[in-house]
Amino acid sequence: MRAPASNPRLLVTTAPGHDHLRSLLSQPWPAIEAASRPLGGGRGGVRTLPGGLVIRHCRRGGALGGLLGDRHWSPESAWDEMRISETLLREGVAVAEVLAVRAEKHGLTWRLDVVTRTIEDAATLRDCLAGEAPRGFPRLPPAAPVAAAVRRMHDSGLWHADLNLQNILLTRHGEARIIDLAGSRLRRPLPERARLDNIARLYRSLEKQHLRVPRFTLLRFLMSYFVRDRAAVKRAAAAAESKMRRHRLWWALTGRKK
Repeated sequence: MRAPASNPRLLVTTAPGHDHLRSLLSQPWPAIEAASRPLGGGRGGVRTLPGGLVIRHCRRGGALGGLLGDRHWSPESAWDEMRISETLLREGVAVAEVLAVRAEKHGLTWRLDVVTRTIEDAATLRDCLAGEAPRGFPRLPPAAPVAAAVRRMHDSGLWHADLNLQNILLTRHGEARIIDLAGSRLRRPLPERARLDNIARLYRSLEKQHLRVPRFTLLRFLMSYFVRDRAAVKRAAAAAESKMRRHRLWWALTGRKK
């Protein structure tokens, strides 16, 4: 990965072997927007580029999201995402391949865009469960491939900052890939508390999307993830339910799900 010395208000960083993206990403944003098109499936801020590429506009999440929107104090978070992607792909973890980062300064803050390689013939886990995936994708995908991808990610030391149904892709070949590593962190070994937090986030995503999944499917996911360690399955289920009680209270108080 290299960060070129260029216009200090527009920095384009490319992964090794992808310098050809520099000329495209060095253009003003309206030109990039004109050369791309919105990606379907409800993934806001994501557009497709020629050559089998996807560009994602990075928005802030959590409580800061409502205040800062797409403003970041530095490009570091996007550069971290690229470094993490390179590391995990070398180790055989099924994550999105980050090819480039575009960082444009506006006043004291930055707007960031991350370019990844398109994962061909894939649909989000959310669209599969909602019955909105393209023809040929199962309405209720098998739990084992998803559990295996999440477990492999955790075994590599990655805590995903936003593990939800939109950030897990399923291919027609039955493979699961994890995308959008923004804000994620590597910690080796990853403690069980961080693993349970991610699983609880995935559980919360089901409820936020108003998707009904058979209880046995959730149990199969946990049993696959924990390799039939029933004590660990019980801890994960308890952690998810504890977190959900807090979120349900928040949703009831605010009248919205965030």
